[in-house]
Amino acid sequence: MRRLAAIMDADVVGYSRLMGRDETGTFQALKACRNAFIAPAVAEHGGRVVKQTGDGTLAEFSSVVDSVACAMAIQKRMAERDGRAGAEDLQLRIGIHLGDVIVEDGDIHGDGVTVAARLQSLAPPGGICVSQQVHDQVASKLDFPLSDFGRRTLRDGHAPIRVWRWQPDGTDGPVAETPADDRPPPDQKRPSMAVLPFANLSSVDGQEHFSDGFTEELIATLARCRWLRVVARNSSFAYKGAAIDVRKVAEDLGVKYVIEGSIRRAGNRIRITAQLLSGETGMLLWAERYDRMLDDVFVLQDEIAGQITGTIQPELGIIEFAALRGHTAADLNAWNIYLKGLWHLYKFNLDDLRIAKELFERAIELEPGFAQAHARLAYVHIQLGWYGPLSERAERIGDAIALAERAIVLDSREPAAHVALGRALALGGQPERGINHLRNALRLDASFAQGHFALGQALCYVERPEEAIAEIKEAFRLSPRDPHLWTFHNMLAIAHYQSGRLDEAAAAARASLRQENVTFWPAMVLAAVLGAEGPTAETREAVSDILRRRPDLTTATARAEFYFGDRPAMSEQFVDRFVNDLRRAGLPE
Repeated sequence: MRRLAAIMDADVVGYSRLMGRDETGTFQALKACRNAFIAPAVAEHGGRVVKQTGDGTLAEFSSVVDSVACAMAIQKRMAERDGRAGAEDLQLRIGIHLGDVIVEDGDIHGDGVTVAARLQSLAPPGGICVSQQVHDQVASKLDFPLSDFGRRTLRDGHAPIRVWRWQPDGTDGPVAETPADDRPPPDQKRPSMAVLPFANLSSVDGQEHFSDGFTEELIATLARCRWLRVVARNSSFAYKGAAIDVRKVAEDLGVKYVIEGSIRRAGNRIRITAQLLSGETGMLLWAERYDRMLDDVFVLQDEIAGQITGTIQPELGIIEFAALRGHTAADLNAWNIYLKGLWHLYKFNLDDLRIAKELFERAIELEPGFAQAHARLAYVHIQLGWYGPLSERAERIGDAIALAERAIVLDSREPAAHVALGRALALGGQPERGINHLRNALRLDASFAQGHFALGQALCYVERPEEAIAEIKEAFRLSPRDPHLWTFHNMLAIAHYQSGRLDEAAAAARASLRQENVTFWPAMVLAAVLGAEGPTAETREAVSDILRRRPDLTTATARAEFYFGDRPAMSEQFVDRFVNDLRRAGLPE
C-alpha cells in the first residue's frame, strides 16, 4: 500500500564513538531518551514510531506541521534535560521529508524514507534539516526559523533539492558537509544495486503490465535484504524502453551492480531470464532462467522474485568477499572486515571459523553498534559448537544467545540476528522459543535461505518432519548453490528418517556426502538409516566410511553429538532410536 506521509528520521550524533567510550552508559542513555523524549513527543503530535534500529528512530505523520513540531519539541527537550535522561553529550540529528511511502508489515519503504535519512545526516547536532516540500508547508504556520542550506543531491540519479536547517538556539553550528549539487559519497557499508525494467518479449497483447509488475516485485523483495541498498522503482523505470549502457546507468544511479532481464510468454507458459552485471565493467556475473506455467500471476511474481533474491544474496557475497582477499584487517573499515569475516565463515571449517570470529570481534570493536556483526559472531559460535570440541559446546551456545540478543537490541529487524538466536535456543534445548525467532526472521526476509534451513532443523528437533521438509526444500529453492549445502541435504535425510522414508533418507545422506565442506555427520546418518533395516554389506561399508572420517566415533560419542548443554537438541526417544540403529549397523560401543 502506498500513501503520502511526513517522515521523520532521528539519529544519535557520534553513537559509535560514545559506545566505544561507555557502551553500557550510552545504551542506557539512549533508551532513557527514547522513553522520556522521543516516543512521548511522537505520540503527542499524532505520529507513529515505525521502528528503532541501533541509535536511529523512524517515525511517520499524516501532518507535515505535526512532524516538524514534534522534531522541535524533541530537540528542545533534549537540550533542556540537564542530564536527567543520561549522558549530557547525547545529541540527535533529525531529518524530515514529505513523500510517497510503501507500507508493508508496519514498516515503510521508498524514496521518502531515503530522503529523510539523507536530510538527517546533513543536520547539525541538536538540529533539524527539512526538504523544500516540508518548508513550503510549515514556513507560515510555525515559529520555525530556518536557514537556507542550498541545493543538495539527496537521491542517486535525481536532481538536487533545496534543503533548510534549524537549530534550537538559532545559530549555525557544525554540519556534515556535502558539496552542493554533487552526489553524496557512496555508501561504504552496503553493496548497491539497481533493477532495470524487465523487457517484455511476449507476442501476447497486454503483457507489459506483467513485466513492470514483476520488476516492482523484485525491487521490493531485494529491498528487504538489509545489507543491500536498492535504488527505488522511480529511478530504475526512468530507463524503461531506452537503449542503455549498464556502466552509464550504474554511474548515474551511483550503484555497484545492475540486474536486468526479460519476460517471454507463449500460451500458458512463461520464461523469465535475469542477469547480474558489474556496474563498473558491464561484465556478466550471474545469470539464470526460470520456466513456469502461468497459473496465478501474483504467486508467480512472488515466487520467482524470492528465488532470484535468495540466489543473488550468496552470489553477491562470494563476489564481494573475493575482492577482499589479500587485505589485512588493519587496511579495512568495519564493514569490509565484516565482509572478510563472512568469507571465512562460509568456508565452514574450524580454522576459518576461528579467523571469522576474530574478524567479527574486530568489526564490533571498531563499530560497537554494528548489529549484523554481532549476529554473525553469534552464528560463528554456533558453528564452533558443531566443528569444535564437545567440551566447549555449552559455553558456545551461551555466548551465541548473548550476542544474538545484543544484535536484536541494536536492530530488532535484522533477520540474521533472529536466525542466530533461533538456532542457538533450539540447540540449547529450547526449540519452541527458537522456532518463534526463526519464523520472525522469515517474516522479516522471506528469501533468507539459511532461515528456512534453520527452521527446518528446529522443526526436526520437535519431530515435525513434514513441516521441516517443506522448509528445507524452500532453502534449496532459494539458494541452490549455498556454501553450506551439505547441511541442507543432511537435515533432509534426518527428516525422512524420522518419517520412516528410509530410501529417501539414504539418498539425501548420500547427496550430502558429495558436497563441499562435508563432515562425518551425513555418513553417520546414512549408517543409522541403513542400520534400521538390519546389517548388510552396504551397512558395513557405511560404518567403515564413518570411521575413516571420524576414527574415534562410538555409539557413546555419537549420542554426545546431540548434546549442546544438559539436554539433547532432539528428544531422548529419537536419540535412543538413532544410536540403536547405529549399533545395529555395527558401530562399536
